[in-house]
Amino acid sequence: MPAVPQWDVLLRGGVLRALSQRGCRNGWTVSNFRGRARLHVTACAAGGHRKQLLLPYTWESEQLEAIRDGVLKLYEDFQEGIPIEASIAELGAALAAEQAKPETPSQANSHLEPQTTSPSPARAGRPIAVDWPGLISRYQQHKLRSGDIKESTWERLYKPRMALLLKTAKGPPAARDAKQLLEAQADLWRQRPGCRTRRLQVQYTAALLRWGVSQGLLPTQWTPTLDLSSTIGRSRESKAVTTPIDVDDIVAMVQVIPDPRWRFAFQLINAFGLRPEELQHLQLRQGRLWCTYEKVASRGKTKPRPLRLLPCDQWARDWQLTETFDPSKLPPMRPGFGSDSFNRYLLRREHWQQLRQQYEAQGEKLVLYSCRHGYAHRAHVICDLPPKVVAAAMGHSVQTHLAAYSRWCGDDVVDDAFSKAERRLGEGLRVHSSAV
Repeated sequence: MPAVPQWDVLLRGGVLRALSQRGCRNGWTVSNFRGRARLHVTACAAGGHRKQLLLPYTWESEQLEAIRDGVLKLYEDFQEGIPIEASIAELGAALAAEQAKPETPSQANSHLEPQTTSPSPARAGRPIAVDWPGLISRYQQHKLRSGDIKESTWERLYKPRMALLLKTAKGPPAARDAKQLLEAQADLWRQRPGCRTRRLQVQYTAALLRWGVSQGLLPTQWTPTLDLSSTIGRSRESKAVTTPIDVDDIVAMVQVIPDPRWRFAFQLINAFGLRPEELQHLQLRQGRLWCTYEKVASRGKTKPRPLRLLPCDQWARDWQLTETFDPSKLPPMRPGFGSDSFNRYLLRREHWQQLRQQYEAQGEKLVLYSCRHGYAHRAHVICDLPPKVVAAAMGHSVQTHLAAYSRWCGDDVVDDAFSKAERRLGEGLRVHSSAV
């Protein structure tokens, strides 16, 4: 049997490492199939059905980065609910469109140009070379040194998008300014205008470019426009809004989760409105449960906070979570990837899949964060707690709270609030009249 070339080993290992940085520890691998790259996804990792799918790449050393980046895109799309087959078709279409681009006259006749060390007039308009790896490295140091983000945030969110920036900046054709670079990135999701992945890629790239220009590291033609809406595009599909989970569904899920560690974790995030990542930052202080997680955001850093059960949640009190809390009872989760780990576990639960289908049939969307949304919804609608109080209990600013949770303030919620206010005022007037 012929020896496996070194680049083959590097390719497979590079894909596995890149996937693990996104929280995918196993289940996704690539291999050679008659000179083509083939993706293998186990049944557990693919939601119950094993998949073996050909990718639009040849299996050769020059395609190492393309295969790795392609598999990462497929995994990110899959986490957003997009079928793997649809993402592969999109990759193939984007690759075919790139290969079908006509050569510019300078490219077509490049072999006729004399080799010279001095620039000719025909080359006067060529783009100024930019050290993109060096620029990204300095941007990373700036973001970490300033405290804007944590190292885990860079690895999880920034690094994959910076890698795609490097790829599109090189071309062909090489981008000459901010407009060309952002449009080249948007073209990777040509069939999905306005999608979240495309929007984030454009926004992250624009932020890097603005910083580079402001620091004098890039010339002014790399300044992106303030309005990126035309580059991001507008989605042609109505977006389902993630909604709060119902109490009955919480209780039903607790009863069917077989692993006591994940069951305990599910109880905690519902009872206290936790972020999944916060499960790794809980501790007891003088008989109270505290969250020590510090989330770095544009509005500042969150502070440690005591956790509180809502007055309306007797079902959560019956669980006696504070009295029985022990960190060893929680499942192992990789720091920075708590949400990914929890999502993968729930997606393998049949009852959770059934609940998602039920919510979808009603025009709603059930996700892991629906547990946190449910806490906020009950705090306002049932307990009548003001936004400032609920925001403090959940560990974020009032602005963030209103931006995230005002979307569920429908007519039924408004009518209920007015009715309660009317009853309170009526009772106050009766007390005042009797006193007089």
